Amino acid sequence: MDLRPSVVLFRKAILKAKVDGFQFDSLDSFPVNCCEFSSYLLAKFLIEKIGLSSLKIVTGENRHKKSQRHIWIKFDDTDIDITANQFSSTDRTVIVEAHSQWHQRFEIIKVENPSPKLTQLNKEAKFALLYDYKKILSCLAYNDDSVRTIQK
Repeated sequence: MDLRPSVVLFRKAILKAKVDGFQFDSLDSFPVNCCEFSSYLLAKFLIEKIGLSSLKIVTGENRHKKSQRHIWIKFDDTDIDITANQFSSTDRTVIVEAHSQWHQRFEIIKVENPSPKLTQLNKEAKFALLYDYKKILSCLAYNDDSVRTIQK
């Protein structure tokens, strides 16, 4: 299953939706300082629209710069990241690869199961992100049927 096309389209939809601003203010600086919340939204998309299960949200701490943390998605052995280019160590806007070399710089300190209902968030953050998620979906360049076609 090649997830890359769907992940790239989701990232492009975030950038398109960003033009008018988000209700959840942190997303306005995408991809900078919003790896956690954009990972939650991407996980929601991958679960609900692509039909994936067994996703994990991973938090890592840079092995060489302990003050630097990053959050991304893992699907089995595949690292999925749409915010890596916020760091000077890569210019890649989307990473979808097994055992990503770039992610090896991070020591994993937390792994959690994403909730597509965003139940891990407080009421205000959840409401704002769900609103922004709908906005992002409206910016996708295809419909649900073509998302499934990409995956086949």
